[in-house]
Amino acid sequence: MNLKTKIMKIKNLVCSALLLTLIITIGNAQDSKAKIKQVAAQFIKGADLQDGKLLEAVLEPKSLQYVLIGGKLSTFSAEDYIKMVNEKKLGGKPRKISYRHAEFLGNNLAVVVLNAVSEEYDFFYQLSLIKLADGDWEIVGVTAEISGV
Repeated sequence: MNLKTKIMKIKNLVCSALLLTLIITIGNAQDSKAKIKQVAAQFIKGADLQDGKLLEAVLEPKSLQYVLIGGKLSTFSAEDYIKMVNEKKLGGKPRKISYRHAEFLGNNLAVVVLNAVSEEYDFFYQLSLIKLADGDWEIVGVTAEISGV
């Protein structure tokens, strides 16, 4: 085998390895986006079903929610929000989720933007997430605007 043939084989091998790496990376990114969307969906479902346990599993205990309703800003701690959901003061109505955006901000940070629409209200959310040491994603901040439909 001459030198030119050996170089071509090496180039082909390198190109194949790079392509395989790219395919794996894209697959992992899509899988990770599915995971952060799943966490976002559980946050919505927890309120819809008035199930504080679902919320506890995805909300960082010290996280805050900033909610804008009719130009008025309210702030809730995760603890207060879960308590109100458990006491049936919030939630209880099914909503349809439409994802607007899901993006990674480095290896361990992500943001999900979505609408959750019920018969009465349109909830526009921006959820900030972190990836924990065990690989699970957790919501550390919620910003929402709620308007009538």
